Amino acid sequence: MSGVPVRLRNISQFEFYNTAIDIRVRITRLVTSSAVPKSYRFTFAVPMAQTARSMVYNIVTADAFYPNSEDAVTLRKRHLTLAIADCEQLYQDMQCLLAMGLPVPVSRLDEISEALDREIELLKGARKGVKLIGKR
Repeated sequence: MSGVPVRLRNISQFEFYNTAIDIRVRITRLVTSSAVPKSYRFTFAVPMAQTARSMVYNIVTADAFYPNSEDAVTLRKRHLTLAIADCEQLYQDMQCLLAMGLPVPVSRLDEISEALDREIELLKGARKGVKLIGKR
């Protein structure tokens, strides 16, 4: 147990990274399972797995830009915005899965949707917190 009192604990600065990894794993498990028939794998599985990968990629890339210049701040915010867009695209893909009438367990989609909601909230908070560090 940590020595930090409960009243002083808060969300980790990189919780959005851990949540993104979790979403990527969940999406990959979903689309490679029997929930998505083989005839729809290239239509849904490959793009959804790539979008989840892109979300993690954009988060890692955003972290590579240290915000000590206006350009770095802009690039960090841009990649966090792209990660949010990837989350929204995953929503769209899941809606399409349901609309196609595929035998996807709704409970699994609900779990992923809740994780995506949380991820978007965390990414927006992280993006809002990107400020220029140091003097010009």
